[in-house]
Amino acid sequence: MSDKSRRSWLLVPASKSEQIALAARSGADVIVLDLVELVAEERKAAARQGARAAVDAARAGGAAVFAQTAPESLEADLRACVWPGLSGVVVSRAGSAGDISQAARLLGRLENERGIPPDTLEIVAALETAPGNHAAHEIAGASPRVTGLTLGRADLIMDLRPEPSGEIHLMQYLMQRLIIVAGATGVTPIGAWWRAPDRGLLATPVNTLKAAQRGRAIGFKGTMCLRADQVEPLNQAYA
Repeated sequence: MSDKSRRSWLLVPASKSEQIALAARSGADVIVLDLVELVAEERKAAARQGARAAVDAARAGGAAVFAQTAPESLEADLRACVWPGLSGVVVSRAGSAGDISQAARLLGRLENERGIPPDTLEIVAALETAPGNHAAHEIAGASPRVTGLTLGRADLIMDLRPEPSGEIHLMQYLMQRLIIVAGATGVTPIGAWWRAPDRGLLATPVNTLKAAQRGRAIGFKGTMCLRADQVEPLNQAYA
């Protein structure tokens, strides 16, 4: 799939059928069924049980479907989500090339078990920790399945330190570095250049458009978002 057709990546809780149905009608190029950030711990087992139906529901509008998992719950989440119709996974909090290699091995095994053509499931690595950003180049090259890199601002700031104001902005450096690493390794950089008070979580459609246009100008090829009304601005910005 081309970069153009993956302009908007809409994250939705894998446990919320009504939000998945709304996402399928949103026009998003990719729907990411999240099992990490947006599902309460006590609901994760139920979300895994319903993951196959969630993949089918998310695909109803023609979007590619990814599942978001994390290294500490990788096997349980992948066994729940990897079914025909899934395009790939987002590995949240990827901290090392070993995390990606483990995901690749599990994906290969599940492809074989579940009748999915070999080597078709992709990996997007989310760099949300200091070790993950330090190992960005190794993570991007850890498997041919890796097709994209993205940052996780909230977790990353908590792992490093509060983001300073004024002329010193750590995230600007990390965004530019991610784009360079993605270019060097031949994968797609996913992100946007948000400005205070918006950080993507509650950005208005107008501010989402501006953030995506700034992101495109520095090299991003698509953006993750959390609201259905952010999808059309992203599609417009990367059209």
